[in-house]
Amino acid sequence: MGASSHAMIATPIDTWIRPMKNCGILLLTACAALLACTQAPSPPPLQHGQIGTAAELAAYGPRTPEPIHLRRDRVPPDLVDLIPFAEKWGIGDDVLRNEMRERATDAEKQALADALAGRHARITAWLDSFPQGQPMSEEAAAFMYMQLGTDEMGLMP
Repeated sequence: MGASSHAMIATPIDTWIRPMKNCGILLLTACAALLACTQAPSPPPLQHGQIGTAAELAAYGPRTPEPIHLRRDRVPPDLVDLIPFAEKWGIGDDVLRNEMRERATDAEKQALADALAGRHARITAWLDSFPQGQPMSEEAAAFMYMQLGTDEMGLMP
């Protein structure tokens, strides 16, 4: 026998496997394409004061607030001692701020109320010093949300 003796002879199993192999590859490709189509793009970050529906806001992120790190040089000297409170309680997201309030102990809430006692007017005066229509600093926003949270907890005088 010559070179033709090495020719492949199709068996019944070959006629069944080859089409199934092609079907499997096609199915895998279709599944990968479907998965890629169902992934929603990340929404752009929210700005201070931006409003959306609950469903829209839920798409924006984590259920725990990102740590806040405020710069001392951007806070009036007489309010610098409140930075740790603003870093903890200055949460801009209404849902996350509410969850923080629910998880907080009475002692934590009282410590916040004690630290802010007699200082709300000074904080408000600082916040009012920012030009209208201009974005406020991260530090000012944290102090504003801290005051808002204090009011929501019924701790404002």
